[in-house]
Amino acid sequence: MSKNYDIVLLDADETVYDFILAEKTAVSRTLAHYGVEPTDEVVSLYSACNLQCWKALERGELSRDALKTLRFSMLFERIGREPVDFAAVNRMYLENLAQCGFMLPGATDFVKKLHEEYDVKIYLSTNGLTVPQTGRYRRSGIDRYVDGIYISEQIGASKPSKEYFDFIFADLGVTDKSRVIILGDSLTSDMQGGRNAGITTCRYLREGTPDGSPLCDYEITEYDQFFDII
Repeated sequence: MSKNYDIVLLDADETVYDFILAEKTAVSRTLAHYGVEPTDEVVSLYSACNLQCWKALERGELSRDALKTLRFSMLFERIGREPVDFAAVNRMYLENLAQCGFMLPGATDFVKKLHEEYDVKIYLSTNGLTVPQTGRYRRSGIDRYVDGIYISEQIGASKPSKEYFDFIFADLGVTDKSRVIILGDSLTSDMQGGRNAGITTCRYLREGTPDGSPLCDYEITEYDQFFDII
């Protein structure tokens, strides 16, 4: 089979993993342990704090270590709870999250087909943290079809930085970046990262309408559409 690309860098959360469900499950278990009722309102507030911290990390305004505790200290302050050992809260949350290898509908079959029928190398590319991402990787079952995983915490750089992708290219011995494509859901990390790295970008919009962003070479709303691109 003739193909356009040899390597697929595949974003993890909300591209193949159901991070919304995983986050809700893990944070609910963690907050309940600390005597906080994990109502939908509280869980949504945590998600907002967490997202704010990750966006700050992407912009280079926050360190990864600071992110781990800041998201919980922000939450406890906003719900009027007394401070606790937020490092311990974070450790429990990461352990809980590592148990939540939930996949988006159709994602496992998509990765399996990409692996078995299209003769490409597949590498997960994630800004996540080492403990939850390695745990979820094993529990999700897609480790059978994926050739490796690149986690920003282990690399010491995050998407969308060029340094993150340069590490991957060096590790894989990539000499022709025109044969590499990134598939992800985020404009700010995946698509901008692909642009910074000089590779082809494809945005996966599970819910939403393609808007023709200049950061995207392709936009898809169904996994099967990616096979025509590859």
